[in-house]
Amino acid sequence: MSKLQWKLIIAPERLYSIQPLKNAITDLSGEQACDLCYTRKLKCNGQQPRCSNCIVYARECTHTVQSRKSKPKTRCNGGNNTTRADEVQNLRARVQELETQLTQNPIKDNSHQSMGNYNNAGSSMILPPLQQALPVIEMFLNKLNSVLPLFHAGTFLRLVGECYSRTPRQRDPVAWAAINVVLALTCQQISPPDGDGDIGARADHTTEYLNRAQSVISDIMLSETRLLNIQTLVGMVMVLQSAHDPTQALILIAATIRLAHKMGLQNRITSAHLDPEERRQHTHVFWLVYILDKDLSLRAQQPSIQLDDDIDLDLPHSLPADDEGDGDAPGVIATADGNARMNYFLARVQLANIEGGVYDCIFSTRAAKRSPEERLAAANSVLEALEKWQAEIPSEFGGAAVITSIANDSTSLGLFCVLHSISLRCMTLINRAHAWNDEWVRGVHDIVRGGMGKLQLPIGWAALVHQARDFMTLFERAWSAEIWFRWIVSCPYVSSMMVLVTNNLRNLLHHRIQLDSQLVNKALQWLKAGAEETQREDVRILRDICVDIVQRVERKRAAPILGVCPRILL
Repeated sequence: MSKLQWKLIIAPERLYSIQPLKNAITDLSGEQACDLCYTRKLKCNGQQPRCSNCIVYARECTHTVQSRKSKPKTRCNGGNNTTRADEVQNLRARVQELETQLTQNPIKDNSHQSMGNYNNAGSSMILPPLQQALPVIEMFLNKLNSVLPLFHAGTFLRLVGECYSRTPRQRDPVAWAAINVVLALTCQQISPPDGDGDIGARADHTTEYLNRAQSVISDIMLSETRLLNIQTLVGMVMVLQSAHDPTQALILIAATIRLAHKMGLQNRITSAHLDPEERRQHTHVFWLVYILDKDLSLRAQQPSIQLDDDIDLDLPHSLPADDEGDGDAPGVIATADGNARMNYFLARVQLANIEGGVYDCIFSTRAAKRSPEERLAAANSVLEALEKWQAEIPSEFGGAAVITSIANDSTSLGLFCVLHSISLRCMTLINRAHAWNDEWVRGVHDIVRGGMGKLQLPIGWAALVHQARDFMTLFERAWSAEIWFRWIVSCPYVSSMMVLVTNNLRNLLHHRIQLDSQLVNKALQWLKAGAEETQREDVRILRDICVDIVQRVERKRAAPILGVCPRILL
């Protein structure tokens, strides 16, 4: 394994190096602070009838905000973990607290607007009504942000309160854009809890919110660089990564990384002076940037921006749980029965590191200059790391098993579909069994047409077939015409189809051939629709080749029924 991979994947000396956290939601103004001072984190002098800050801001000096006492700290130890229901209850309490705060300063400018339908927002920075926006924000924090921690929940809710407490023209454009990005991500990647909602309308709302945020992108990039600026850009890339053409996401992630470097997010030294919660936020945001950079790099077959040798940070699982009532570290997903759990965030970081190794050994300029022996050694090193990563995934979260283990959680199902698609992309690329590898596809096609060549199957072929079958089963369960990740997983899905087709050709009588043939036929229908939608000639040619291979295999399977012994081809 290369030096870079060992550094990130295995370095045990860096684990658990951060001290236990202090409560990040401490009342900065004390329990006797008025509502204004508490909300804005000002020092309240308690003067009667109005404190000095309320006089300056021309506000009534009230004391209605509840839940100011710090919550008891929880530790991540054994059976004392807080349940997901407790997390939801805590979040709802914060939302209720926020609503109470905002009743002191209602905003009339946007009371007539509806969700996803507010015009001229770029100039006046109007937001949807708070009573409509808060449930959406709650879904984001509880379902997506808890797995891929872009924001600290308490900090973001305070930001929402601050933004809504101002008139539209007084709002911070970066904070306004951050809220719009969260609304866009939620509409795109989280299904409504009741299963209702027009899919087309949700897509329109996603585009609208993203456009609002992008309308102030110059403010985000060129104003004073804060963590919020980078978080907002990361959220934009998370939305844009789902596009068929990843160009916009590639450009934006490059700019985001430059701003992250400006803040020194990749180095623990630059955040050493911050309090523990701020350090955690900096680290989380950097690893999200890292994941997106490596994902987009491999998809586009372009070099990534972030160099692994320039990273000096703890991995996500080495960061202790926060003190907000969540006993698990950020990124942890549990099965529906609670009997198994895994750190999804950590798995994505490790897999992103492997993606960098795959790019380096296949697509990089350095790879082209290596000897065949050096290329083989590099590929084996990356393959070893990938197999080790796969072995560490709990069986309950495997490709097909996760369908039942997480019950009807469509958001988590989508996240695991993306996870396993990336793993399979790496596996097929390393083994030269990718659907867009012309030598592989035409080799299979030539043999099925009666050619005299012999196709060299990758080492560990049986394991690759099993992974392809499981992923296609998962994809079929998660599939809908408007899933947000369709273009992220499309290439691994087609590659899986080619693996199953080749395996059917290799053994016309294996015991899973009926299931595999059904999966292949559904994939061909999907590929036909994709060819018509994209109008790409290479997709059409691949589809025609696959159809021809499948038809010939089916005829050979029927040969024993007609009394003809099928020829062993592979």
